[in-house]
Amino acid sequence: MLDLRIEVVARNELGAIVALVTPYGVVDAQSASSQIARGEASYITGPDSYSRVPVRSISATGGAYLYANWDGTQRNNLHDLAAVRVRTPPAAEVGDALATTWSTRRERVAALWGRLRAGVASHSPR
Repeated sequence: MLDLRIEVVARNELGAIVALVTPYGVVDAQSASSQIARGEASYITGPDSYSRVPVRSISATGGAYLYANWDGTQRNNLHDLAAVRVRTPPAAEVGDALATTWSTRRERVAALWGRLRAGVASHSPR
């Protein structure tokens, strides 16, 4: 199993992590959480290239969320990583989550990747 390194996270308007940026591309947080829970993928992160910890998927009332801790506190250190803000589309744009197909999911991830690239480009120094 490949360890996917997380360097940047994408957050929505409320500050919730909605996607992870890895060297292999962008993964939405729900898919990453499902992959971790099923043992299909392993995500790692940390404050530097020498100190890495696994990202865990934790079940909660509102659904599963991703959690990493490298400093021994109880806070989720994923919030300490560099972040890009993205606009979360309204539910009407996304459609019924239960009817999401793989092609629709790929389209959503491609659209998210486009928004991430646009956000990074607009914040980069010139």
